[in-house]
Amino acid sequence: DIDFKNKRYTEAIRAYEKILKSSSRKAAIHANLGFAYGELKKYKLSSEHYEKAIKYGIKDPQVHYNLAYTYSKLGKKKEAIREYEYVASSHPNMDVLDILAEYYTDQKQYENAIKTYKKMITINPKRATAYSGIGYVYGLKNDIDKEIEYYKISLRYNAEDDDVYLSLGKAYEKKGMYQDALKAYIHAYELNPDSSVAAKKIPALKIKILQQKHRES
Repeated sequence: DIDFKNKRYTEAIRAYEKILKSSSRKAAIHANLGFAYGELKKYKLSSEHYEKAIKYGIKDPQVHYNLAYTYSKLGKKKEAIREYEYVASSHPNMDVLDILAEYYTDQKQYENAIKTYKKMITINPKRATAYSGIGYVYGLKNDIDKEIEYYKISLRYNAEDDDVYLSLGKAYEKKGMYQDALKAYIHAYELNPDSSVAAKKIPALKIKILQQKHRES
C-alpha cells in the first residue's frame, strides 16, 4: 500500500500479486492492481483486475469508471459504454455524461442523447454546451424549431460562442428566416473574424434576402 500511494507501481504490483497467490478473491487488491497496471499502460492486465474487483463485490463507481476508460484504451467501445452507463445511473458526473451524449449522438440514439444532455442540465443548469448539444441533436432529428430554441438558450449562458451562432444561423437559414440567419452569422464573424464560414455566409445571405424581397414584390 505504501508503494502504491507513492506511485511505485511496479513494486506495488509485485507485492499485491504475491498476496493474491494465497487469497485471490480480495476485491480491493484487484482494484489497486487494475489501477497500477493502468498507470503502466498495461491495459489488458488492468481490465482483467478491474473485472475481478467487480466480480468479487466491489461497489466503488470509480472502479467502473476506470474500467470503462481501460476498455476504451483497448478499443472495446461497447464494453466501455456499458461501464459508463453504470456510473451515470448511480453517480452521474459531467465527464461521463459528455462521453455518453457523444456516443448516443454518433449512434443516432437521439432520444438517449437528449436525455443525457438534460441530465447534465440538472447537474449544472448554466452549462451552455449542454443546451447547444440538445440543439444539435434536434437539428439531426430535423426539428428545427427545437434546434433554434436550444441554441438561443445556450447563448444566454455563453454569448461568446461563435460556433453556436454559426449553428443558429444555419438553423434559421433552413427555416428560410434569412434576416435572423444573417444576424447570427454577423455575430459569429464579430466574435471570430477568422471564421471562413461566417465570412462566406454573410454576403450569401444578403443576396438571398434581396432575392426574397424581389420575389415578394
